[in-house]
Amino acid sequence: MQDLIRKEKNNSFKVQSKRVSFSQLVGIEDDASRLLISILACYPLAVIYRTFIYKMPEQIQYLFFVFTGVLLYLFFCGLAIFNTIFTIIIAYLIVNFIPGTSLSVFAAHLFFLGHLLIGIWFVESSTYDITWTTPFCIMTLRMTSLVMDVYDGHLLIKNNKKEINENDLKNELKTTTTTAIFDKPNLLEIAAYSFFFGGTLTGPHFSLKRFRCFVKGEYLDKDKNEVRESSIMASIQRFVVGVFFAVLYKWGTHWVPDSYFNSKEFLSLPLIWKIIWNTIWFKSTMYRYCVAWLLTEGSSILSGVSYNGKDINGNDKWDGTRNINIIKFELGSDFSSVIDSFNCCTNEFAKNHIFKRLKWLGNKYYSHLITLLYLAVWHGYHLGYFLLFSFEFMCMIAQQQFYLFISFGPPKIRYLINIWWLRPFCWLFGRLNICTSMAFAFLTFGLVKKEIWIVPLKSMKIKKELLINEEVENGFELITNNEEELIKEE
Repeated sequence: MQDLIRKEKNNSFKVQSKRVSFSQLVGIEDDASRLLISILACYPLAVIYRTFIYKMPEQIQYLFFVFTGVLLYLFFCGLAIFNTIFTIIIAYLIVNFIPGTSLSVFAAHLFFLGHLLIGIWFVESSTYDITWTTPFCIMTLRMTSLVMDVYDGHLLIKNNKKEINENDLKNELKTTTTTAIFDKPNLLEIAAYSFFFGGTLTGPHFSLKRFRCFVKGEYLDKDKNEVRESSIMASIQRFVVGVFFAVLYKWGTHWVPDSYFNSKEFLSLPLIWKIIWNTIWFKSTMYRYCVAWLLTEGSSILSGVSYNGKDINGNDKWDGTRNINIIKFELGSDFSSVIDSFNCCTNEFAKNHIFKRLKWLGNKYYSHLITLLYLAVWHGYHLGYFLLFSFEFMCMIAQQQFYLFISFGPPKIRYLINIWWLRPFCWLFGRLNICTSMAFAFLTFGLVKKEIWIVPLKSMKIKKELLINEEVENGFELITNNEEELIKEE
C-alpha cells in the first residue's frame, strides 16, 4: 500500500513538473506563459477559419469567433471573463437604445474606461501585471470606438435628411466617416467582434467596419474565392520577427533586470554607464510589447482580416492591423518616427476618436495634451504613466520648434544639414538622442512604482565626484526604507 502511495506521489510530481515545464523552458511567469500560449493558439484557429469557416454564413462565423474567443479567455483569465461579457452587454444596450446621441458617447467613456480603472485598482501590484485587465484595455478601446462609430453614422444620416451637403460633412468629420456605422449591430455581432481570436487578447484594435468587410468576404481573392495566399508568407514573416524579438527581450532583461537599477553596482556607476545600461534595458523592455503585437498580427494576417488593398506594384498589402512599423521604430531619428511606429492601432484610436473630437477647443496643443492625458489614465493610476506622456508632449513641442528653427533660421544650418556626408552623422545624433532620452523617461513607466524608480532617476544626473559616495549611501537608505514599506503594504 505504501509503495502505491509513493508511486502516486511520484506520478503527481511528474505531472506537476510537466505543467510548469513550459514556463521554465521559456523563462517566464505562469501568467505570461498563459498569455503566450493563448496568442500562439490563434495560429491553428486562423488555419481552421481559412480552411473551413470563411465560406459559411455570417452568423456561423460569428458563433465560431465567440466560441473560440471564450475558450481563449477561460484559459487565460478564467472566470474573470465576466468582465468582458458585462462590457459586451453594456455596449449592446448603448448602441441599440441611445445610439447617435451625445449621451451614448459619454456613457461609453464612463462605463468602459471606468470599469477598466476599477479593475486596475483591485488587481495592480508593484510590478508589471498580466491579468484580465490586459485584454480588457483593448476591449475598452474597441467598445468605445464602436459606440462613437455608431454615433458618426447616425450623425451622417441625420444631416443627410436635413439636405446638408455630405461632402461638407465628410470634410468636417474627415477620417471618422471611414469607420462610421450606419446600422446598429446586434448582440451576437458585438460579441463576435469582441471575441475575435485575432485581436481579443493583446490587440490589435480595429474598427467594426473592417470586421464586417472581413466576415462578408470582401478581403477574399475574388478569382479563387478564398483567403489570399500571400497572407501565408506575410504571416510567417511577422511570426519570425516576433520570435527574434522575444530572444532579444529575454536576453536583454536577463542581462539588465529591473532590480539592477536599485543595486549598489548601478548607483555607483559613472553617469555615462548609467545611461548606456538604461538604454539597453529600455530597448529590451520595449520588445516585450513588440513580441505580443507581432505574434498576434501574424495570426490576424493568416485569417485575412489584415488585408489593406494593393501597393503601387499590385502586390497585396497586409498592414491593415499593423501595430508596429519595425523599420521606422528601429531606424527613426526623431520622436515623431518612434511615436508613429509604435502601438499604431492605439494611436489611430487616439487620433480619430479623441484628438479630432476636440477641435472645439481651438488649440491643437490643448487637444494633444488632453489626448495624452486620456492615454495615461487608460494605462492606470501610477505617477510614472503621467510623467511619461507629459515627457512625450514636451518632446514633440521641442522637436517642432527645432524644425522651425532649422527651416527659418540661419541658412548655414540648412546648408550643413543637406551635405550628403553629414547626413549619417545627423541621423546618428537623432537616433542616440531619442534612445537615451526616451530610456530615461521610460524608467518611470517600466519600473511602475515611484518607490522603485525614484532612486535611479535621481542618480542619473550630473553631479560632482565628491558627492557620488554620499548620494549612493543616501540612495541605499531610501531603497531599504522603500522595500520595507512595500513589504508592509503587501
